[in-house]
Amino acid sequence: MVLFDIKHRLYYEAINSARPKMAPIRQDRAWGYVWKNVNGQRVKFWIDFRRGRYMYFEYGRKWYRVAYLQANGKKSGDDVLDGAMIDLTVDGHRLLFMKGRVGRQTARAV
Repeated sequence: MVLFDIKHRLYYEAINSARPKMAPIRQDRAWGYVWKNVNGQRVKFWIDFRRGRYMYFEYGRKWYRVAYLQANGKKSGDDVLDGAMIDLTVDGHRLLFMKGRVGRQTARAV
C-alpha cells in the first residue's frame, strides 16, 4: 500500500500492521496523534514519541504503519541538512491511499 502526499508529491510505503499496544499501564512509551485527510476522510495517525519511528493508522478496519521521516528521492544522512527530508508528522495533511508499491508509483509520476 502507498500513501501519496499531494502537496510535496511524495510516496510513502504503508505496511500492514497490528494495532499498536497503547495500554494505560506504563510501558516507557508516550503516544500522541495528528489528524490527516486520507482519501477525503479524517484519520488519526498515532505516534510513539519515545522510541518509535513509525506512525500507525487505521483505514478500512485495518491497521497500517508508515515511517514518518522519509527522503525525497535521496537516501543519505546529508539530506537532513539539505532540507530534503519530509517529516510526515508536520507536513502531508492531504494524502491519497492506494494499492501498489513505491517503486511502481514513482515511475508513473514522472
